[in-house]
Amino acid sequence: EMAKKLGYVYNRSAARLRMQRSFSIGLIVPNLLNAFFTELTNSVEERIEAEGFSLLLAKTSEDPVRQQKAVQTMLEYRVDGLLICPAIGTQATDLGVLQEARLPFVLYTRNVPNFPADYVGAQNRKGTRMATEFLLQRGHRRIAFIGGLPTSQTRKERFDGYRSALKKAKIPFSDIVNLPCETSIRGGYECIEHALKLEPPPTAAVCYNDVVAFGVILGLWASHIAPGKEFPVIGFDNIADAALWSPPLTTLSVPPALVGQEAVNLLLKRIDSPDTAPQNILLTPSLVVRESCN
Repeated sequence: EMAKKLGYVYNRSAARLRMQRSFSIGLIVPNLLNAFFTELTNSVEERIEAEGFSLLLAKTSEDPVRQQKAVQTMLEYRVDGLLICPAIGTQATDLGVLQEARLPFVLYTRNVPNFPADYVGAQNRKGTRMATEFLLQRGHRRIAFIGGLPTSQTRKERFDGYRSALKKAKIPFSDIVNLPCETSIRGGYECIEHALKLEPPPTAAVCYNDVVAFGVILGLWASHIAPGKEFPVIGFDNIADAALWSPPLTTLSVPPALVGQEAVNLLLKRIDSPDTAPQNILLTPSLVVRESCN
């Protein structure tokens, strides 16, 4: 009570010096306008606050230079650990500074080839293979894969799963409809506009993520095609808005909140045991069937 009356404020800087800890966790995201990363950030913040940490947040906008600056800022603030979704095109050498600084860190959502590090993400190939097989079983033969940038490792994995299902079903390579685009509603909208002009057009779509799928659904409505009834659409992630869309979106569920929780758990283990071998946690997608796949 006396401390409150005197206006005492805890001196976190002094505590950091005394204990050689910052009691903060860094989180680097590529895009806060994407609902996936918004939900993940919220989940991470709640989890680390429960553990007595504060959050230091930065975004890269998929720019490797901004990513480099964000990492440097995290090092300067001496965060106790770092969660990072690498910008598209990130190479192992780009993250070597984290190993040199011996800063505990975990990659999430996107892995970096040939870079030994803790990682949490989805079983991307299994997910899109499952979605494509679902559509094949319903008689669709010309299925589009829509969204994601060509240089994205996650996109490559999800496309591989889609392609493997088509190959197993003996669908000729000429019937593969591969339409990369930015991971936004506009990107999905423009892609389906283009796809519907192909000869012959696809009859269904597996999308890189839910946000792209939302754009595809809007594009179908604009073309007077009923999503689900006339053209099935499947997303990936199961963000909160997926169940509220019109029609509700069928999606491969690997909720961003779960990815965030698992990434924090792995980071806390890394902070406590900095010299253990890197661990990969691959979350298994489940197909949540809603009205966009009637």
